[in-house]
Amino acid sequence: MQPTKSVVADIGGTNARFAWLDAAGQPFGVKVLPVRDYLGIAEAFLAFTGGVPVEQASVAVACPVNEDLIKLTNSPWVFSKSATKERLALARFDVINDFTAQALALPRLTGADIVPVGPAMPVRATEPLAVVGPGTGLGVGGLLPIGPGRWVPISGEGGHVSFGPVDALEREVLSRLSQRYDRVSTERILSGAGLVLLHQTLEEIEGRPDDGLTDAAAITAAGLAADGPARATLLRFLAILGSVAGDVALTLGATGGTFIGGGITPRLLPLVPESQLLSRFHDKGRVGRMLKDAPLNVVVAPWAALHGAAARLDHPAPG
Repeated sequence: MQPTKSVVADIGGTNARFAWLDAAGQPFGVKVLPVRDYLGIAEAFLAFTGGVPVEQASVAVACPVNEDLIKLTNSPWVFSKSATKERLALARFDVINDFTAQALALPRLTGADIVPVGPAMPVRATEPLAVVGPGTGLGVGGLLPIGPGRWVPISGEGGHVSFGPVDALEREVLSRLSQRYDRVSTERILSGAGLVLLHQTLEEIEGRPDDGLTDAAAITAAGLAADGPARATLLRFLAILGSVAGDVALTLGATGGTFIGGGITPRLLPLVPESQLLSRFHDKGRVGRMLKDAPLNVVVAPWAALHGAAARLDHPAPG
């Protein structure tokens, strides 16, 4: 397949994913580059293209994008949008928030790209949509319909809102974390590092000895393999995620559907049926009825943000 002169990228705290666009505007030839192996985005971009001329690029990054200077939240990369555009000799260089890209990807998802939580319900594309995703950090985005096939993405840093416990155990988790941090954001718990922190805090609360599980992958593997403390951590993580997803859906009025993206939740799918993910999504007191018929899905498409970055190029260049 011959590439066009367009490149899309999804830059996270751990990996940078690059792809070419084909003539139909679809990503292909995805290559994953470890962020730690490159000085910055320009070096990674040039390593991907291998000297092939590029005219335009759309890059999704895990941080705010309002200013010219981009500082990734969970990565050492810092770059100027204008200087990078000039260095790479691009006619167009769009930089969008990674969950703006996740939101823009939603209309492109097919049935094979999502797994319903609870009963499968059709996504209502004429109503607002929301996406939440724990990974290296916690991303939040939304999409508002403005006409047939036309959308406006909602950008923000919703993962950094304050954590809101809903029961005694979560209040104790918050109390203990508040002794360590000036402010406890939701991302502090709903992320890869947050999963480890949650597991360690639950050990402390329950008076259990340290089980030596010091990274998210190890906790996930142990929790999926057998019942025990690691599984209890994963189930609590999913319960908190359900509450947060419901909060985002209420905030955005996302009656069309809520999607859970990111790299963590797809790995936890075997535990979803026994978790409180769906019940906590619905448990919103007097306004819970609003979400009763709202679809909740887990995104399993591996390159959703790349499709969203590609969708950004379907629109006129900003400014």
